[in-house]
Amino acid sequence: MRPSSCAPLIANSGHLPLRAPVPLELLGRATVPGLLRLAATQWAWICLCWVVMAWVPAVAPLLALLIAGRLHALGVVLHDAIHLPWRHSGPGLRLLALLAGYPVATTLEAMRYHHLRHHRDAGLPSDPYRRPPASPWRQLAVWLRVCPILPFWVLRGPLGLLAWLLPSLRNPYARLFLQDRSGQDLTHHPEVLGCARAESGQVLFHLVVLAAALRWPSAVGLGYGLPFLLTSGLCAWRLLAEHTPSTVQGRTLRDVLACTSDHGLGWVGRLLTAPLHVGCHVVHHLHPQVSLHHLPRLRDWYRLRYPDLYPLPRRP
Repeated sequence: MRPSSCAPLIANSGHLPLRAPVPLELLGRATVPGLLRLAATQWAWICLCWVVMAWVPAVAPLLALLIAGRLHALGVVLHDAIHLPWRHSGPGLRLLALLAGYPVATTLEAMRYHHLRHHRDAGLPSDPYRRPPASPWRQLAVWLRVCPILPFWVLRGPLGLLAWLLPSLRNPYARLFLQDRSGQDLTHHPEVLGCARAESGQVLFHLVVLAAALRWPSAVGLGYGLPFLLTSGLCAWRLLAEHTPSTVQGRTLRDVLACTSDHGLGWVGRLLTAPLHVGCHVVHHLHPQVSLHHLPRLRDWYRLRYPDLYPLPRRP
């Protein structure tokens, strides 16, 4: 399945139609203004938590967890943006990168690079997010290894700028931080160069955060540093929850149902592990350009029509 398609994949058995007749009202796409409003809403909640932190320091640890959930939601907003059919980012997308990308240590370009390749090759050896089958203890070990993903991405910015200037660093930058698995020489790859050039905004953002932390260490540490680390753990949890270790052979509808999972559909998911309906992951892979607002109803539509084939959530 290619991420530019809003139609389901072709099935590999007679149990599923060639193209499911999904009503058009369930296939609405996101818009930049709508995503900006959604990002502003998350920031309003974050600011409210900061105010309560200042007035009632005793509840600061709990509020740090709630802020982590809203930072996680900002990443989901940016995730919706990279599925929009854009080639060059205009002012709206630049503002969205500032509001929803830099706070979780990513850029539109970097997320677009690895995430769209994940959609194209989900479950295949070339999938950037591919995880081999493992026991529950191995899964825990994988989660612990992935937990520092956001602090690791902070390092991506400086290395990306160096890679923009030094061609010898572009392949390591793409393999390590963009999760490229093509095996090709990417020294002059225009998309890699675009990702490296875009790191300037993230580096500038984190320099501002560093300056603020030096000036107000306690406030920045508790209000942003701790939530940032918690968000990293939540993102690692989601990555493992929404993809199964199943090995697939192609890009059919049955393959998508085998290698993706819904999760976090309860109140804990809404607050922390799967905000803004991102836990409706199966239908997201079937219709990657559908807005996150439409995913619950789209999921209900598929579950009603294909109850024996649509997978149950792997985790609450």
